[in-house]
Amino acid sequence: MKQVRSFLVALMAVVMGMSVTSCLKGDDNHIFTMTVPVKYNFGSFLMGDATTKLVPTTELGFLDGNMYMISCQYDQSQVTANSTSIPVTLLSTPLCIDPKSNESLTKTKTEPTNPLYSLDKQQSSLVYYDKNTIVLTMPYWVKVTNSSVEDSEVKKHSFVLSYDPDIKATDTKLKLYISHVVDDAEGETVTRSKFTYAYRAYSIGTALAAFKEKTGELPKYLELTAEINDSKDELVDKDGKKTSVERSVEYQYAFTE
Repeated sequence: MKQVRSFLVALMAVVMGMSVTSCLKGDDNHIFTMTVPVKYNFGSFLMGDATTKLVPTTELGFLDGNMYMISCQYDQSQVTANSTSIPVTLLSTPLCIDPKSNESLTKTKTEPTNPLYSLDKQQSSLVYYDKNTIVLTMPYWVKVTNSSVEDSEVKKHSFVLSYDPDIKATDTKLKLYISHVVDDAEGETVTRSKFTYAYRAYSIGTALAAFKEKTGELPKYLELTAEINDSKDELVDKDGKKTSVERSVEYQYAFTE
């Protein structure tokens, strides 16, 4: 049984980088809870090893996205070391984390219109789905109406990912930039005083290929940079003085050749 547990923890916690926790109440309890990024696969979900399927024990209903974040439980006693199909109980509705059409990776930086709330390893995160796919958690400022964030507000926010094409042969870090862009109507004034989280699964294969072409190998680190302001939703004040700060955070790239 230790072999099975080691296999699952390595697969779900290291490859995916998300949480795997035990709900042990006794030595014979093998129910584990996890939150992981997955790819929708005809009624089931495919993990980042491109082999293991998580199969919900109830009907999923209609899903029209590609990448999702799911929270679920599985019974370790039903799984062997060679299992490629794991029955899971979903704990909430799967959350689609596909990027919008205007958010896909580009080598031309988009200028942000608004800051992120923060960019650090406590309130934000970067995890890996597979070698070419990263999943970002990004706190950002929103307008709250009657104690909730309306869909119309969420739809205004885009998070455009770009990479620095100026790569030198000696570089070890692939530099990525998050641009938070808000599509308010012309002349519209919106007060955003609370923060929530955006989740996106970005394909960075193009940037990795460009990095390897210049350096001969994959990066050792990914460096994320964004404008942040944890006290107010603004880049500059009314006098034009910059109030946001450009913040960078570094993550070890989890894969080798």
